[in-house]
Amino acid sequence: MTTSNLVSANSGASSAEPLAGAGTTGGSALDTLSAWYGNGERIPFDPQLATMSDSDLRVFIRREGDLSHAVTFLPGYPDGSSGWANVLPHLPDASAMPKLFLDYVGMGDSDKPDAYRYSTAERADLVEALWRKLGVRATTVIAFDFSSLVVLEHLRRRLECPEAIGWPEIRGVFIFNGGLFADGHSHPWWTTPVLRRLPAWMEKGFEMQSFAMFMMLGGVMWSRRFSGRREAGRRVYESLRRHGGFSYLSRAAGFAAEHKQQGERLDFGRLFMAWRRRFPMLVGGSDDDAFEHRQIDLAEQRLKSLDLEVARLPGGHMTTDEQPRALAELIARFAEKADRWQRGSL
Repeated sequence: MTTSNLVSANSGASSAEPLAGAGTTGGSALDTLSAWYGNGERIPFDPQLATMSDSDLRVFIRREGDLSHAVTFLPGYPDGSSGWANVLPHLPDASAMPKLFLDYVGMGDSDKPDAYRYSTAERADLVEALWRKLGVRATTVIAFDFSSLVVLEHLRRRLECPEAIGWPEIRGVFIFNGGLFADGHSHPWWTTPVLRRLPAWMEKGFEMQSFAMFMMLGGVMWSRRFSGRREAGRRVYESLRRHGGFSYLSRAAGFAAEHKQQGERLDFGRLFMAWRRRFPMLVGGSDDDAFEHRQIDLAEQRLKSLDLEVARLPGGHMTTDEQPRALAELIARFAEKADRWQRGSL
């Protein structure tokens, strides 16, 4: 097992970079979101057929370069694709690294229907449909936060349906601050464990939640020493309010419980063993992550005799805000490694 720490131990969370393009006002956060979504598009998705065909439902994507061999960036909960806005400026350009970003149904600039089956499975359906529609033939998958489960679902499907048509070659899988093992989730009790149990009639009350209340409950996503904590929180808050999407906080909050229900099927260790000789994997975590801090420790304990790369960065759960440059360097390095692996030069 290889363990790396891309930021020196004495740098601490205080070295985290401030949110790019955001200030202390809601207007600045709205400008940041407007710029992010303005460079993307909304395309139809039919969840019943799991295809990108004619439908009233629209999902947001943002793409750069030749998507046939794009790096796929899967979003975190609850902010969606705009979480990558800080990381993008530090990544290689589109000619060196084509990129695909997306918002799941209910997130960011995607539609937020009331009567919808929000689950890991439907998120995987969307990703697979996008790959087919956009002609993605090979991809390195970068998953943040709850998108780890989408990756695990897809890898399990490939084992269950080896003859499936239209799936791209997976060149590598990189998971950061996401769930790996069903017994490793450690979400604070007042966050997803409570949110997933909220009755439907309380969702409208969430739409009226003030920024101060949001930070009181959700501020744990960032380390207290992060100087851009308030500005980053404003971006997430405004992304949730977009198109009246605050109810997604509760509607999608059951992902950890869902993982526990499918513990063996979506167990990272089992899937790592199944795929470790086909492509490289890297898992990472933040030193002060309040949600998934046990996952990296478990990965080291359970897979210590195998060639799994593990990386750690300082700061809280929202590494995309606190350490965007270091995270981008880690992504670029891993994507290059995945390419070398597939070329047989490792």
